[in-house]
Order: sequence, then structure tokens, then C-alpha cells
Amino acid sequence: MKKKVVLFLPSPVSYSRSWRGVPLSLLAISRILDKENFEIKIISRFLSDNPEKEILKEAQDSICLGISAMIGFQIYDGLALSKLVKEKYPALPIVWGGWHSSILPKQTCENPNVDIVVRGQGDFVFPELVKTLLKKEDLNQVLGITYKKGKKIISNPNRQFGDINLLPPIPYHLVDIEKCVEPSEYGKRGIFYVSSYGCPFSCGFCVEPVVYKKQWIGLTADRVVEEWGFLAKKYRIDSLVLADSNFFVDKKRVYEICRGLLKKQIKIKWRHVNGRISQLASYESEIWEVMEKSGCVLINTGAESGSQEALDLIQKKLEVDETIKFTNLCKKYHIKVQFSFLLGLPWSKNQKLCELHIKDEYAKTISLVEKLNGISDSNRFTYYVYLPYPGAPLFDRAVKLGLKIPSSLIGWSNYLLSPEDAFKIITRQKWISPKMAKRVNMLSQYVFALMDKSTIMLIEKLPDGPYKFIYKKIFFLARKIALLRFKYKFFSLSVDYFIFNWLHKHGKLD
Repeated sequence: MKKKVVLFLPSPVSYSRSWRGVPLSLLAISRILDKENFEIKIISRFLSDNPEKEILKEAQDSICLGISAMIGFQIYDGLALSKLVKEKYPALPIVWGGWHSSILPKQTCENPNVDIVVRGQGDFVFPELVKTLLKKEDLNQVLGITYKKGKKIISNPNRQFGDINLLPPIPYHLVDIEKCVEPSEYGKRGIFYVSSYGCPFSCGFCVEPVVYKKQWIGLTADRVVEEWGFLAKKYRIDSLVLADSNFFVDKKRVYEICRGLLKKQIKIKWRHVNGRISQLASYESEIWEVMEKSGCVLINTGAESGSQEALDLIQKKLEVDETIKFTNLCKKYHIKVQFSFLLGLPWSKNQKLCELHIKDEYAKTISLVEKLNGISDSNRFTYYVYLPYPGAPLFDRAVKLGLKIPSSLIGWSNYLLSPEDAFKIITRQKWISPKMAKRVNMLSQYVFALMDKSTIMLIEKLPDGPYKFIYKKIFFLARKIALLRFKYKFFSLSVDYFIFNWLHKHGKLD
């Protein structure tokens, strides 16, 4: 058998709206194997014209097929590929990893098209598994996996959280980088990068503590600076999307990274970097100054709600006033913020009491958005109907309130909101009204999106021609309507939203 591994990243959305980016999860688990001269074939829908055909060809002499999938459509797409391969190569081990598999490993492994599940930090576990499969040795010594042995499903003990500084750099050369870079308002060549794993906090809606056990480990500042410089030089990257769950855990590390970028004159914008408001609001001015000078342009953060009662329920450890302070800091240092909010927490078995709480959540969140937008109209707001994720502290509470949960892996493929079923989320939980759920979707997908002027980038990516001209006209008209809707809080008679959603759904604004 050749030292070859085939890896597949399922599409996170329907085939009609393809996703582009970097398959970081697959590159991360490949770096040790790549250094040891294994042949790695990474396949996804945005990297291949015919992934099914390519996988069937490459899997013929592969050690295993690895699939990384999160909850939602990735599970559907991943299972379709798993079934296809299993039918042609029934003896080929099919390995699943990713967050969902780590949270529900036994249920994942029960699927007839899944043989092995890698739990947690696959960077160390997967290479050891591959080498064990190559040698045809017993899997009982591989920590961090769940697997089938005859009719039994066996879960080996967890593997200890490993130091990512011991790992080689992400092997970007394993993919066609030109298919991965994307333009943004901050540059023509943006790419994904990760500098740390985990998060030491435990918000009630988050499953990060389940996967990484409330641990956090980051690459050293020197290594981050070195790798950013390499990407800028080799691939002409001018912006980075940071995929860290919480980049700002170590304040000293952040400061050293910024100083290092300035010292080495690495001109690269870093954006969509995740951080906690309560941490960042306490950062000293000198740290904010070097963040701005070194290229920090956009921070993602969960403000979650304008209701303090809601923040306390989800154990956010955040005061509403801190969000306002943080927003003023970001404006001062010319950093855009993408805020995320949620609505519809599992308050009570009493439906009327739930409705009162949700109305209060909604009113206070809209009021907070208005204040934050008043501080800076360059920020972006996203709004979601809360849907509990298995493993999160609030999940058990939601189940007790009547949340219907899937009993098999395939059932999780349509558990979350999807572009095709924009309002089906209302059938998953019973404590929010259909009307309120639809309003949240309209605000997030349409009103808030168009309040952000940078949404025009969707149009700018279209090829030049009459369609682009028409779409620009439609965009600016829709933006005026969206601004008026928010100003007067009028969200009924949403024909304009229907048209915008149709264009987005059918790929015209991707």
C-alpha cells in the first residue's frame, strides 16, 4: 500500500452556493504526515471540478479516507461521499473528525459509512492513526479515537491536549492557493490562518469547553510573525482571516505579535479575529495602538444580547456597558467590529413567560444595536435564532423544554438553519414564535447586511458587464430601504427582502 491519504472537506452549504476558503482543518492534520513524506490528496468542491470522481480514483490505493465535518450540510455532503466510497471500497477505513464527531463520537461511529472517529485535537491523533493503519496494527493504543471492532464500538481514552508549537507550519502548498485566496474590502488576496486552539472560558451556548476542555494554547509570537511574513512573501497575501476561537487570550502575546510585525515591516491586514469584549475592553491603550498600527482592521465578537438577564443566563460574564466601552475603543483605533447577537433562549416551560422574555431580549438588543451603530456606522451586526448545540451547558435545559434532537448522524445534517429552508429553524425549538424567528433572519441576512457598506464587495466580485451595473443599482436602492426599515423599525411587507434573499440563494450575490 502506498503512503497516501485522501482527505475531503464537505461543502458547508448547498451545491448552489459554493464555499471558498482554505481547508484549514485538513491542512492541520496533514502537516506531520507531509513532513514524513506521505502523499496527501485534499479534495473539496471549490478545489475540484468533480470531487466524487477524484475521490474514487485517489481512494483506490489510499490508507484511508478522512472527512472533517461540522453540524449541518457538511454532514449531509460528507455522508454522501462516505457512502459512495464505501460501496466501491468496502475495506477502506473511513475516518471522521471535526467538532460534531468529537462531541457525539459514538453516534457518529454508529453510521454504517463511518469506521473511525477522531476526537478533539486531530493534529496529533490523525497522523498516529494513519501510521497505525499503514502498519495494520491494533487500534487500541491510539488515544483519542472511537472505532468499530466487529459489532462493537470502542472509545479509547482521550489524548492529552498537545502543544501546537511542536507541529510543523500549515502546509498551504498541498492545495491550489489561487483557488483559496479571496478579495475583501481590505485587500485583493486574503487567506485563512490559525494561531491558537481552544478557549479558557465557558459560555453556556458554546461547545468549545467540550472539545478542548477549557484549555488554550497558542503559537509563540515569533513564530506567528515569521509565518505571516512567509505567507505575505510566498503567496503575496495582503490580509489574513484569523480562525482562532479566541486570539486575544494572552495579552502579552498579542502585543509581541504586533510589535514583531511592525519591526519586520510586514504589511498585512488581519481581520475577522475572534475575541471577548470583556478582555479587549480592559486592554491598555498601548496595546490598542500597536494593534491598529500592525494592521488589525476587523474584530469578531459575541455581544449576544442587549439584555443583562440574558447575558447572565448564558454565563457570558459580560456587562452591557462593557460592549459600549469596547465599541468606543474600536472606533478610536479605526477597527471595525462584527457583532453577533442571538435571540430565543430556553427560559422556561411556561410558554407565555418565554414569550415575555424573548420580547424583552429583542427590544433591548435592537436598542443596543442602535447605540452601537450610533457610535460607528462602519460596524456589522449579525443576528441568530438560538439553537442549542449538543454538549453546551444550555443544551440539556433546552431538551427539557421540548427541543427535538436527532437520534442519528444524518439527522444532524438539517438541524441548523440552511439557505434552502430559511425558516425551518422554528420547528426545532418551541419557545420562540415563527414571526419572531423570521424577523431575526430578515434583520441578519438583509437589514444588518445592507447597513454595512462593505456588502458592496459581493457585487464587486462579479465580472464587469451590464449585470454588475444593474446589481449595483439594486444594491444601493436596497440599502436605502434597509436603512429606512431600521430607522422606523418597520419589518413587515418584506418584498424587498424576498428579492434580495432569492438573489443570494441562487448564487447571484455569492
